[in-house]
Amino acid sequence: MRCLARFILDRGKCPENLSRFSRSALRMLLTAIPVVLAISNVAWANTDKECLASWQDPRITIEIVNAKPVLDHGKTSHQIEMVAKKSGYAKSTRHANLLGLTYSFITPRLGAATKYKPAKSGKYCLRLDRVSLKFGAQKTSIYIDRKYKKGTCAYEVILAHEREHVRINERIIADYVPKIKRELTERAASIRPFYTKSPKTAGKSIANRLLLELDPLLDEFNVARMDANDVIDTQESYAATQAKCRDW
Repeated sequence: MRCLARFILDRGKCPENLSRFSRSALRMLLTAIPVVLAISNVAWANTDKECLASWQDPRITIEIVNAKPVLDHGKTSHQIEMVAKKSGYAKSTRHANLLGLTYSFITPRLGAATKYKPAKSGKYCLRLDRVSLKFGAQKTSIYIDRKYKKGTCAYEVILAHEREHVRINERIIADYVPKIKRELTERAASIRPFYTKSPKTAGKSIANRLLLELDPLLDEFNVARMDANDVIDTQESYAATQAKCRDW
């Protein structure tokens, strides 16, 4: 069987941590291709014993990718609030006067590689060979109100609070990678060899199918991440943080 080019697909999951220091919120961007998937479901049913005999367990690899946070200390509280509002989750007055903000773009990036061989009637017998997934914070920005000079007590406690959000996100990502791998392994193994006239289209359909099937678990991940971030985004937490300094 010949190897096809790998198919790389992204499905955006964009969590943002927003508050007076940081308040948890979630933005989700999903791209579904129902027409392609409907066609591919028919294609996966088009197989026989000879084609099925080529099946092998797909190889599954997952890599955690967390970009180093980038510090932005050049914006005012109002400008930080605008960054939060652009997310669509900071429209209420409680998000006014943001002193700090952590914005993390967390997304799965899935690659699928197939193998295929020519068959009768101009078709190809195709099987899924391997799946790779990169998961983590592709980009993280930490914003601190520029009126607080670097090295001051207020600056340091805001930075410490935002860095705690980064650590929480990274911990929840690490916690979910084994779950995601188990789910991806099961889903990939269920895709049996089938006949197709277009290996390229079939490969993309497989990648889309796998991403869509991961959505429920990724939604669960986002809920867990939000809940974990909310623990340090309470009025009691804010009061305790503010009490550490006198230079607000």
